[in-house]
Amino acid sequence: MVKIMNRTQLHALRWHRGHAVVVLLLLSAVLALGGCAEGEEAGDAASAEGEPARDLAALNSEYAATPYETAYADVHRIDLPAGAAIAPHEGGPRVIYSLSAYTLQFETDGTTSERTFEAGEVHFHASGVHAVDNTGDQAASYMAFERTGGPLTAAVPTGETLDAVSIPDGATHEVPLENDRVTVHRIALEPGASLPSHYGYPRIVYALSDYTLTFVDPDSDTRTEQSFAEGDLHDHEAGLHAVENTGDRRAEYLVVAFKQ
Repeated sequence: MVKIMNRTQLHALRWHRGHAVVVLLLLSAVLALGGCAEGEEAGDAASAEGEPARDLAALNSEYAATPYETAYADVHRIDLPAGAAIAPHEGGPRVIYSLSAYTLQFETDGTTSERTFEAGEVHFHASGVHAVDNTGDQAASYMAFERTGGPLTAAVPTGETLDAVSIPDGATHEVPLENDRVTVHRIALEPGASLPSHYGYPRIVYALSDYTLTFVDPDSDTRTEQSFAEGDLHDHEAGLHAVENTGDRRAEYLVVAFKQ
C-alpha cells in the first residue's frame, strides 16, 4: 500500500531531512577535528617519548630527590630498588658518593657499561646524556653532587690548600678523588682536634656523623660554632678558614670542592 502525503506533510518531511543532513555534517566535522587533535597529541607524545629529559629533576622520578641546591651545584639523593631504572636525562659533571653497595648499568652516549660499587666509594661522571639501571640484587643508594651553570665565587687559591698544609694529630685527611674540575676530601677530627688555616674552594659538605665544629676566619679571627647531624648538607664560599672540633664526638665529613 502506497502512502500519499499532502503538500504540508511533504514540506515538513523535506524540512526534517534537511536538518538531519546538517546535523550529520556538523557531527562529522566535530569527529574529524577530534581525530586530528588526538593524532596531534599522539604525535607530540611519540616525538617526545624518545627525547632525554633536560635534567634529573625534569623526570620527576620517585627514586630521586634534590635535598640541597646552591648557585653552582645541586645535590641529589637516589634510592634505586633492584631492577628499577632512571630514564635518559642530561647530567652535568658530578661526584657520586655511594651510601650502599650496589651494581649499576650505565648507558652514556650509546655506550653501555656495568660497574659495582662499595659503600663509601667516590667516583666522577662527566657531563652528558645518561640512563641508569640497577642490575644488581640490592637497592642502590647514593648522593650525586652535580655542577650546574652558576658561577663560582672564586677560581684562584689565595693561600695553601688543605693538601699542602700539615695535618696535626687527631685529624685525618684523605683525597679519594681529584681532577681539574673538583677535589673531594674526606675529613675526620677527634674531639679537640683541628685543621690549620687553609684555602677552600667553593664547597658542599656532607656530614658522615653527628658533630659540632667551630669555623675560624683567620682574617677577622671570628669564630662560628655549628652542630650537624649525619646526612646534613651545608656549603661554604671560597676563602681561608680553620676548623676545630669543639664537640664531644668524632667528626667525619665529606667535602666536595668545585674548582671550575
